[in-house]
Amino acid sequence: MRIALINPSPVIGEKEQYYGQKWPPLGILLLGTILKKQGHQVRLLDQASNGFTFDEVLIWIKKLNPEIIGISAMTVGFLSSIKISEMAKEWNPNLIIVLGHYHPTICTDKILKKYDHLVDYCVRGENEYIFSNIINYIEKHPDREPTDILGISYRFNGKIKHNHDCPITKNLDELPFIDRSLLKFPYRQNLAGIELMDSKLATTFFTRGCPYGCSYCAVSRFSNRQYRTKSPKRLVDEFSYLASQGYSEIAFVDDNFSLNLKNVLEFCKLLRKENLDLNWHAEMRVDRVSRELFEQMALAGCKSISFGIESANQRILNYYNKKITPDQSLKAIKMAKKAKIDFTIGLFMIGAPYETLSECKNTVRFALNSGLDFFFLNIVEVWPGIPMWDDLVSRGLINADKSWETTTRVMDLTHTEAQRRFMLDLVRQAYREHISFKSIKLLPSMLLSSYKRKIGLNFLKHFGDGMRTIMRLRHLKLSGFGKFSTEDT
Repeated sequence: MRIALINPSPVIGEKEQYYGQKWPPLGILLLGTILKKQGHQVRLLDQASNGFTFDEVLIWIKKLNPEIIGISAMTVGFLSSIKISEMAKEWNPNLIIVLGHYHPTICTDKILKKYDHLVDYCVRGENEYIFSNIINYIEKHPDREPTDILGISYRFNGKIKHNHDCPITKNLDELPFIDRSLLKFPYRQNLAGIELMDSKLATTFFTRGCPYGCSYCAVSRFSNRQYRTKSPKRLVDEFSYLASQGYSEIAFVDDNFSLNLKNVLEFCKLLRKENLDLNWHAEMRVDRVSRELFEQMALAGCKSISFGIESANQRILNYYNKKITPDQSLKAIKMAKKAKIDFTIGLFMIGAPYETLSECKNTVRFALNSGLDFFFLNIVEVWPGIPMWDDLVSRGLINADKSWETTTRVMDLTHTEAQRRFMLDLVRQAYREHISFKSIKLLPSMLLSSYKRKIGLNFLKHFGDGMRTIMRLRHLKLSGFGKFSTEDT
């Protein structure tokens, strides 16, 4: 069958932009790999990275003339998914449209009630083979109800049907190596829009799931708190395969990369034996670290670690149910730098429910003075299915029947306009202070590693684009999680 798989752009305002990394969407890549192996004609589009307008997406769909469209519908891109579905169905009412990922898992009933004229199936949960099971069933039994397909919801004879859940993928080693040729976009490692390296970037994962229950996160619910990991040998085999394909930058997208310290250490040991010319990057909790771990990661080619620090205030961390302390964050940063990890990056959030201005200032001071090479200060947003959403609904601050289709900025619910402006200005000033001309003058003392020297040379090669990004970041008007405004907020 002819199948189109689409990663839609996040929903943003008319005068908003995203400043995040353009990363290959592993979800549709893995689906596409499976479908291609099964003999289907499959094409992929990463609207978010290509910057396609909706009209351009429709032109792409028309050229392919698919029988089925699968769309990866995270909450931030759900309304984009609906827009694409609407335009595609208007062009060809016989198209079968399938939504998958987080939002169709959590909001299945609402989607099928409101958009039953657009959405034919919702795929629930995390299992790559559900979608291919739908495809193969439709191909063999186009007129029969798919009662035997686990993990899907749909309408049949005017009624919403929910088949039993499909077990999540437990043995990650059984998943195929991803065919990254399915996406033609030239992904590169970048930091907040500054292209760090000219070399090819791939994303991958060592683990899936998370046993923690942070109030701002959806992962534990989506994966039923089931944590699984690839074997270290399988991951090293994957790195060797990527190196043979010309990739030299690999970014992990794990939710909890170092929960199993023994596995990470074994991976580093095996990877060093392969002597591959690869640089890799990971996100980690600050309480699942050790000096030995960082040293082995650095020796095995790890160039950057992004730490989920979130806040410098214990009261806010407790509300987030993060189960860490600010002191643990400081120790993790210092250990990573002593182990010669080239870049330490901090991930923070501002604007928790009733967070005080003093607490916001404390987090910004921490970000500026903790020794991090870079940091991201994001604005807290919530969406259906996460504990913080449930808390705000129970307080009467969110109407779950009206706000379920996208994310909601928390500070709009719990802070005055003056407080919101103060917090957004505070973030803007923090970026301006961190990305200053004083810092640029210190560049020679920063370029102590070969990796940083390569980045410096690449920056000079793309000097104009790099300086424009730096100036944009220095005047950043943050408006939401990873979003900035092009006008006053």
